[in-house]
This record gives sequence, structure tokens and C-alpha cells, in this order.
Amino acid sequence: MEIKKIGFTLLKSGMLIVTAGLMMGNQSCQQEPVAPRELKRMIEMGKVISPKIDLPQGGSFDFEFVANQQIYGVLQKSEHFALRYAPPVESVPDMPSRGSQKTVNVSSNDRTMLKAFAANGGFSEKAQYSTEAECMINLPSSRIAGSVNAFEMIGGAGVKIGFTQAGPINVGGLSNVGIAIQWAQLDLSMLATHPLTQSVLAATNVSSKQTKTQVNFTLDVGGFSVGPSAYYQTPLAKVTQKALTTGAEELYKQINSKEEWYSRVLMNHDTHLVMLGGTNVNAKIGDRFNIYNELYYWEGEPCRSRYYGGGSSSPVATIEIDWVGDEVSRGKVVDQTDENPVLGAKVKILKLAPDAPVVKSAK
Repeated sequence: MEIKKIGFTLLKSGMLIVTAGLMMGNQSCQQEPVAPRELKRMIEMGKVISPKIDLPQGGSFDFEFVANQQIYGVLQKSEHFALRYAPPVESVPDMPSRGSQKTVNVSSNDRTMLKAFAANGGFSEKAQYSTEAECMINLPSSRIAGSVNAFEMIGGAGVKIGFTQAGPINVGGLSNVGIAIQWAQLDLSMLATHPLTQSVLAATNVSSKQTKTQVNFTLDVGGFSVGPSAYYQTPLAKVTQKALTTGAEELYKQINSKEEWYSRVLMNHDTHLVMLGGTNVNAKIGDRFNIYNELYYWEGEPCRSRYYGGGSSSPVATIEIDWVGDEVSRGKVVDQTDENPVLGAKVKILKLAPDAPVVKSAK
């Protein structure tokens, strides 16, 4: 009887030790949840317009220049947008025929791989583009622009430099050196438009109340009159960056609520399709996309007249990404109807490949 009791006690103790060990293992190696991955929208940046800032003792500061410089930096760092600087397909003069041919305008690494894909598939790199979809390939999902409505630098005793919606602030009588600036505030409007119809997809206003920031620095007017480099060395640059970042985030929220992400087919290699968007949009191997041959409605000649819209209700093919480049990705056709995907066909997300969970050891 005592032997059975001792054996049971030892067994119970062993189970407790194993259970404790498992608990310690769970504590020392935990998987953190991964936020759902999203693809960046391919956009083009228009222009941020702004009045100049009148400076004491004459001269002005080109505030529009610094605003446009900063918006590119803001969008480059964004988790939602991928900037497009040049059209993916460009026409180059063909001297013998006195016409033009099309060439793919992507990174040098992507061009090397596209040539290899074309050679293996028996296709020329110079793809033939269907009339109805040709102009769609070079279009971004939206174009973004902005306007600085007011920018005020506020010092003691009611000193102000800059401009409001009513016009430039009179700076007559102010000293040309050593102006103490305590606060800065900016009012900014931004909008995103459809690349073909120019209809407004999203619009937002970032008010002076949202951007008012304590800066506490001494304004060197002489340095400002030389060029914009002095501006970036002051706390004012953070004020404009804050306004531009807030505006871009709000545009994204509005666009995302109205329109799903999409891209375009750049090349068709029969068993594989090449689409616009690579690491620049956060695409990964294993992502699946549906391909749609859309029917477009034009006032007259396709791509050369007023566009009224278009769409398609069902996909003609599905691809799974097996190679990701800088600006393009290649996908294997895993499903297809009797209809062949055309170049310029719309690409929509079916399912993004799951990201590996982050394993973190507990201390």
C-alpha cells in the first residue's frame, strides 16, 4: 500500500515538472501576432502650390519649393503609397521606320529578368499592346496634389511672418535679424483625383489648429533669403512634415474605403503574366491575384477621347506570384477561362500570402 502511494506521488510530481517545463517554454518563446499585410497604391504626385513668404527688409522665401520637396519624402516613407516617377511603358523613336516602338521603363534589375522571361517563353521584350487597354498601363491609381492655404510663424508681441488665406502678412518694420519665433502653424488642403476622369477620389484639409506647434527658435532671415537649405535646419520643417503626413494618411483612408487595390498586366507569357508592382508595393511570393479584362466606355476612339468608365464582373484568370522584382512581379497562371488576359488588364487581390509570425523570446 505504501509502495503504491509513493509511486503515485512520484508520478504526480513528474507531471507537475513536465507541465512547469512546458509553461516555461511557452513563456520563453512566444509568437507575436502579425498585422495584416497590405499592398501600397501606385500613385503619381502632382504639385503642392503655395504663396511665397515675404521677408523683413525685402525679398521673399519660396515656400512652395520646400513643401514639394517634403511631400515626396513623406510619400516615400508611407506604408500606403508607392510613388511612380515615370510611365512604365515609353515610346522610343524607331529611325528606320520613322515611327516609334515601346520599351518597358523599369529598374535595370527588372529589365534583366524580363528579358530572361521573354527569351524562355519565346516572346519579344517589345510587347504588343491592345488599343483598348494601352493607355491604362501607364496610369497610376490616383494623382495627388495639394495647396498650402496659410503658414504663420508667430513671435512675441504679436509678431507674425508668413501668409494667411487673406494674403501675405505685412512684415514692414520688422528687424532683419534675430527674430524670436515661438509658434508655427499651417493650413493645408490635399486631394486625390482619378487619372482619367479627374474626378475627386478623396479630399482633406489639415487646419492650423491641428498643426500648431511650439518651435522656440531664432529666425535667421538672412539665411532664408539665400535658399531653402536653412529652412530644413529649423523646427519649421517638422511642422510642414506633420501637416503633409496627416493629409496623406487621411487621403489613404478615404481612397481605401471607396476603391480596392489594383494593378495592371504588363506582359503575357502564356503560362505566366507580369504585373506592375514588386517590392515597391510590398508584393510577395505566394500572393494570388485575379485578372480582369475590362470593357471600357469612351466618347470616341479608345484612349484618345473622353472616358466614361468601365469594368468587369468576373476574372478571366488567376495567378500566383513566383518572382518579385523592384517594380514588377511575375505570376504563374493557376486558373484561366477560355478568354486570354490582355495587356493592360486589371489585377485585383484574391489572397495575400501569410507573413511568418514573429517569434520573440521572453526575458
